[in-house]
Amino acid sequence: MYLRLLLALLACVLPASLARAERFTPAPVIFDTDIGTDIDDAYALVQLMQSPELKLLGVTTVSGDAVARARLAAKLLAIPADKFASVPVYAGISTAPQQMVQCDWAKGFTSPALHERGGVEFMRAKINAHPGEITLIAVGELTNVAALLDADPAIAKKIKAIALMGGAVRRGYDPGKPPEAEWNIRSNTKAAQTVFRSGVPLIVCPLDSTTTLKLAPEYRVRIFSHSSPLNDALAALDFIWLHTNHWKGTGPTLFDALPIALVARPNFVPLTPLHLDVDDTGMTLEVAGKEPNAQVALESDVPAFMEYFTGQLVR
Repeated sequence: MYLRLLLALLACVLPASLARAERFTPAPVIFDTDIGTDIDDAYALVQLMQSPELKLLGVTTVSGDAVARARLAAKLLAIPADKFASVPVYAGISTAPQQMVQCDWAKGFTSPALHERGGVEFMRAKINAHPGEITLIAVGELTNVAALLDADPAIAKKIKAIALMGGAVRRGYDPGKPPEAEWNIRSNTKAAQTVFRSGVPLIVCPLDSTTTLKLAPEYRVRIFSHSSPLNDALAALDFIWLHTNHWKGTGPTLFDALPIALVARPNFVPLTPLHLDVDDTGMTLEVAGKEPNAQVALESDVPAFMEYFTGQLVR
């Protein structure tokens, strides 16, 4: 009798448990970043590491000295050694020199997971091995992603989505200002055109929804007083950025955090279907009358986002 009752109980519980496990299977992602210039990339990488909804397959770096950027990303990943130290980091395409003082924090760092070249080839191999499954999260200029699409045009149909921070649709950097050529797009307009015209589903987080995501001091105190080794490293990078950024920023704007949040939690902010294109000056344009090629975050709830973001970093 007891055995029958136990079997009946298991028959009720197991399907629900399996359904929950399937529902929370982490989404595989590759993170393409220009970490080392602005501080939001470092915050975003730590956020990604602290997002159980996501499975980080690898990191690729782009622009400036991509090798120095890769070294920085690899050192951050190695701090929680039991989980992320083996995540591969590949330098992608380097470009003209940029100020990258944060990268000095990782000078001389080595790891078997760190590769000084091959970022585009890594993305291509992973996507071909897992067609239709992988989302690329691109938070720098789109040079690596465009090189991937140019090298293998058929791969566009194998990418689940590209979630990117870039563009300005209905406003610029400052409140009340019209749209302008946003940095990630104008840094390589041809690459941006390739991506926006590729046919890959796009999740776009432009200035419209990201310029307001300013990490106020009270949130930084909460993050850094948590005093985990990872947050201590982030505090060091934040300090370096604070005293060396050439635009005299006094607090981080979390531009790059929103696309990660939207891949982890797709309904986090409202998305508007639009057809977007990029002109030769780097402007991101709405094209009326054409089928949407992007789901666009045109707004964000700043208090809700900051509570979510801070909560992720003090998990």
